[in-house]
Amino acid sequence: MDEKQIKRSLGMELLHRFTTNFTPTVLVITLVGMVLARYVPAEQYGSTLFDFEAGLSYSSILQLTGFSVISTFFSILFFSERFITNIRFMYRSFFFFLVLMLTISVFSIVFKWLPLDDILAWVGFLLSFVICYAVSVGLMLFLLKMERKRYSRLLADYKEKH
Repeated sequence: MDEKQIKRSLGMELLHRFTTNFTPTVLVITLVGMVLARYVPAEQYGSTLFDFEAGLSYSSILQLTGFSVISTFFSILFFSERFITNIRFMYRSFFFFLVLMLTISVFSIVFKWLPLDDILAWVGFLLSFVICYAVSVGLMLFLLKMERKRYSRLLADYKEKH
């Protein structure tokens, strides 16, 4: 278990994870909006997230905040050792992926982030989400492997000295 996680209260952990979730979400959505505004005609893109004249609206920011709160809750549930203790990382990642897909789908339908009748938009979203999620899990596995090697070396050094 992460030593910082043990020392941090649940409230502080919620706040920390929320900010590390919300900030990149808003930045990515902002960058995507800027690209769409430049290269895709406004009539062609049916998302309510973007107002091509003004950028992200207040309601869009609140929608992203709601999504970030929900995903933060599930992040703590699946990846914190406070609640679920004996599940492998890949299973945690898979269940988190399913919950995120469900949450994003519900938000996309309720807030009209994607047009319901545009199958290409949904396929593009699903494909980009799966790719980004796979890259992030792969990066996390790589970092865990590197950390495991580092600790193995430290343990070997310690055993050699003692």
